[in-house]
Amino acid sequence: MSEIPLYEIGLSKEDPSTELVLSKLGGSLEKAKSVLSEIIEAKISVETKHPEGSRTHYFATFTVITSKKRLIYTDDGWDILKIVDNLCHKLENELTKHDDNRQKESIRKRE
Repeated sequence: MSEIPLYEIGLSKEDPSTELVLSKLGGSLEKAKSVLSEIIEAKISVETKHPEGSRTHYFATFTVITSKKRLIYTDDGWDILKIVDNLCHKLENELTKHDDNRQKESIRKRE
């Protein structure tokens, strides 16, 4: 199986949490691949604000592009790792929606 391209915008290369963020999102994408097999690429875009000096407020947008549609999830907060966990959870909730749709019986196959 080929790996899904994951792009990041706005994350610092020196920040140690960046590698963890990409790892978590990559893991969620691998889970999603079983249900959403038509994923083309994914991107996380992070904006930062420093309103209180040393603390950083993050605004994150996670976009998953499939062959049929574009899934966009957003979240914000003070901890980038909690934000990424929330974004991964939102993507995994999308999988249950697709899984439910897949279980419906076709109208043509009913007697």
